[in-house]
Amino acid sequence: MKKRIIMSIIGAAFMAVTLSACSSVRTQADGQAGATEQTSQTTKSKVDADASASIKGAASDQKEGQHTDSRRAVIYFSSPDSSDMNALEGSTQYLGRIIAEKTGADVFRIVPIKAYPTDYSAHTAQAKMEQGENARPAIKDDFGDLSQYDTIFLGYPIWWGDLPMPVYTFLESHDLSGKKIVIFSTYGSSGLGDTVEHVQSVEKGADVETKAYGVAAGDVGSAKDKVLSWLSELGY
Repeated sequence: MKKRIIMSIIGAAFMAVTLSACSSVRTQADGQAGATEQTSQTTKSKVDADASASIKGAASDQKEGQHTDSRRAVIYFSSPDSSDMNALEGSTQYLGRIIAEKTGADVFRIVPIKAYPTDYSAHTAQAKMEQGENARPAIKDDFGDLSQYDTIFLGYPIWWGDLPMPVYTFLESHDLSGKKIVIFSTYGSSGLGDTVEHVQSVEKGADVETKAYGVAAGDVGSAKDKVLSWLSELGY
């Protein structure tokens, strides 16, 4: 009887050691798998970010809203295509950065005080209502003194064949007489429409370049060479 009890104790002790060892190995293996998965995700994120930067083009080191000794300025209105306000895909902002990098221009963004909704339907409804009412939405006054600039590269998307209303607000708030205004734009299917003439009618004292650049929003990502060629033709 005593012998049977001793053998039972030894057997139980052996099983406990074995289970403990198995548990340790499993825990270590799970930890290694978790570390591998985390490393893989980190690597994938970096690759995706690098690929995204390559597609979009390197962002300019130029800070928006800062004056330098440049005689040129890019002033643009660009509506977000997603909830990311800095998204460049399909946007006038992307064209503006290309122009700024090529010409050394300072960069300013026309920003409505009341932001447009990021939801597409709500965004469209608000913009359409403003156009129907010929509204002039209030914009942030982040431009400072524009008198130092000889050339203004003015950028905007085409909304229902016209300028977005915040662009009218900007133009009517700033006398650009004596300056060269060069227009660049993105659109869905309407082309530039009569927007060059509309800018001319507001800024009567400015020299508005009639050879404006426009590109369909879906082609913006591959437009860099064409933008540079257009700038070259204009002498920039």
